[in-house]
Amino acid sequence: MIHDRGNNIKWTAMMLPEHLVQLKEWKREQFYDKKRELTEWELEEIEQTIQRAFKMRKLIKLTLWDHNKFHDEIGRITGTDLYMKELLLDADLSIKRISFDQIQKASLVDAND
Repeated sequence: MIHDRGNNIKWTAMMLPEHLVQLKEWKREQFYDKKRELTEWELEEIEQTIQRAFKMRKLIKLTLWDHNKFHDEIGRITGTDLYMKELLLDADLSIKRISFDQIQKASLVDAND
């Protein structure tokens, strides 16, 4: 009976360290979310949603792209920092500074949700 240690163990002995580093990076990148380039139409819609939420003091849900992953933030918009190109979002425990470049989607949160 032949005891096989698996393909990865057999072939890694013949690889250069640089190849192993590149393979590990490639495996990590497989789990990254790709940032979408937004169209002018989508940017306009996001801007209008943010303005409506700010004027009406409504909760907003922002889908952000950060560290190669998408995640959602919910809160009230308290203002903007045009010099730093950031949005000030009052979340439950703190005020978060969100870069305009991170925003991928914006929607108003219904009170019934």
